[in-house]
Amino acid sequence: MTKTGFIFIISGVFVYFLANQTQIGWVYLFDALIWSLLVLSAVITRHGLKSLKVTRQVLLPKSKQTQLGGAIEGETVEVQLMVTNFGRFARHFIKILENCPFAPPQKRWQDFFIPRLESKSTTTFYHQIACYKRGHYPSATITLQVSDPLGLMVKKRSFELPLNLTVYPIYYQMEGLPAAETIWAESGQVTKSRVAEELYGSREYQYGDPLKHIHWRNTARLGQFMLKEFEQSHQGSITVIFDTRYEFGDDKETTLEYSIRIAASLARFSADSGRSINIIAGEKALYHADWQEAMNFLARLEAGRSAGLESVIVTDPGQIIVAIVSAKEVRLIPALLKLTEAGKEILVLLEGFTTGEKVDEFSSGLKSNSFEIIHCALGSLEAGIDKLANSRLFGRKVAVV
Repeated sequence: MTKTGFIFIISGVFVYFLANQTQIGWVYLFDALIWSLLVLSAVITRHGLKSLKVTRQVLLPKSKQTQLGGAIEGETVEVQLMVTNFGRFARHFIKILENCPFAPPQKRWQDFFIPRLESKSTTTFYHQIACYKRGHYPSATITLQVSDPLGLMVKKRSFELPLNLTVYPIYYQMEGLPAAETIWAESGQVTKSRVAEELYGSREYQYGDPLKHIHWRNTARLGQFMLKEFEQSHQGSITVIFDTRYEFGDDKETTLEYSIRIAASLARFSADSGRSINIIAGEKALYHADWQEAMNFLARLEAGRSAGLESVIVTDPGQIIVAIVSAKEVRLIPALLKLTEAGKEILVLLEGFTTGEKVDEFSSGLKSNSFEIIHCALGSLEAGIDKLANSRLFGRKVAVV
């Protein structure tokens, strides 16, 4: 019932008492008209939602479909809504309210209006939405609403429709890192690579793969882009460590989101180099992951319970360890020093996210262990990753702060 409907009811009661007192025929007729409109509105809205079905599909950008099976933060996807009337009669004044949990906050609710939907027909809507924040979105709510022509009554029905959209964290291409090849050549495991010397085989090209390694002969033979794969016998991996128990900052500009984006950038670099990556974060760590596995893990990672940096024990030899720490967490300095005792490489500091940060204590506490501290400030993530990429990260101990 709308405000207009309540006004009609009050008016109907008032006109009835007026007619009863005056005994004027046309007043009775006017009162009957009011109540007839109310009854008709109730019948229209009650049956308006019957035989209506709504479906939704998220259409990914064509150039990205073969890469990860989802979207990257900031990418625009197209949402298709289809409303079908399976009934024998037309339906009128249909409003669709869609909740898009992956959209920017100010655009999270979208609404569409169908003045008339014929029997056995379908109306389709398309709209584009920029993916605001990483995460896995299994489902979202859509509400169908119908009203009568006068707007006296409204009836709603909500549906929890599958969405099955994964929005992956944004990442940055990392170039440079000249010392990595030397360190990795000393120890590691046999993996498939795209940069080694011995040809292993070929596979289908995926978005983001280096074009210089396209296998042109197989591309011409199969009619689709194929990429060379190589085998290299002595390769190590990167281990990224960060604590998810505490998150400083607001919205997408938080220490957790920055840590995840740095890890995603290192995962991309590892994949391009044919190495695996270990990510120690959250309740359950990820080991020896490829590009797809790492991005799926990072997309679903949430703040909360975590084993903590203090309990991390790294035993595999020859790994490159990158610890990402908030400049407020000075209590983690002993844990970082403990990791260096095993002869591992280490660290990245995030600053500017909260009060009480103690950057100088990190600098003095880690100085004796030859850490190269890279400052990654709030609002300067890409610049921080660029510094990281151009440092001698894999040739000496490094702390990103």
